[in-house]
Amino acid sequence: MELNQEYYLPLLPNAVGDGEDPESPDSLLYEKLPDKQISSTTSWLTITVSLISIFIAVSLHFSSISMSFEDASHPRFVASLRKVSPYPNVGDDTIDDAMGLKSAPKMWFPWYIVRANAAEPDRKYTTSSSVTLSPSDSMFYRFTMKNPANSTCYVTAAVPNAAKQLAGNKNYVSEGDVSAIEIWNVSYTDLPTELSWNTRPPRQSLLGTVNFAPPPDVYDPDDERDGMELRPPTPLFECGGNSRIAIEVACSDCRLSFEQVFSDPPLAFDVWVLA
Repeated sequence: MELNQEYYLPLLPNAVGDGEDPESPDSLLYEKLPDKQISSTTSWLTITVSLISIFIAVSLHFSSISMSFEDASHPRFVASLRKVSPYPNVGDDTIDDAMGLKSAPKMWFPWYIVRANAAEPDRKYTTSSSVTLSPSDSMFYRFTMKNPANSTCYVTAAVPNAAKQLAGNKNYVSEGDVSAIEIWNVSYTDLPTELSWNTRPPRQSLLGTVNFAPPPDVYDPDDERDGMELRPPTPLFECGGNSRIAIEVACSDCRLSFEQVFSDPPLAFDVWVLA
């Protein structure tokens, strides 16, 4: 059988002699490939594309910064777009009323306050912002409220600390034990604006007691006075919908006087809504 020699190339033209490295260039037949030449056109094209990309990135960056300083009246400014109302076809007054009813807790200021003095039983007092409590003086409060249905309210004493009192130009004078001031429910929801001790409304039941003292500088979890308005006996009552309540504030072992005005910080006997 004859072999076709034109399909074969000799790999080892010379025999590997003793002591020669079989993989040395002298013993192996190999062809060194020429270095691949990169065209200058491709190089310049790559550099050009890179520069264009950098320019676009920098332009977008400065464009985003300049938009923050853009005139708000510009039609392309996002903040100038018309805001869609979450309550379409509902008037603003209705929305305000609904949002007001959702806010909690809500505090109600008394509609008016009247004093009665047992030492002068026939003396008539009219509505005033002056609060005077003593073993012979009581204060009668009338509250008119509009709350969500099934709301629960309680009477509390709001007393700011000394720093807030000074900042708000408020103060009070007390003597004796003010930690258990009595809150009585009285029979008249339509409390007269003029009272004497002899014409005062009769007491119905003791709702509870409140502590007329500022909050402690350091919270003490063992302080029994903390949250005492929400523990029995508590001045807690139902106040859903349109409601009116009249209460008597009395103190048999203390003297207390201050001006209850509608301003911050509150220094007052108020009604809070638990909702």
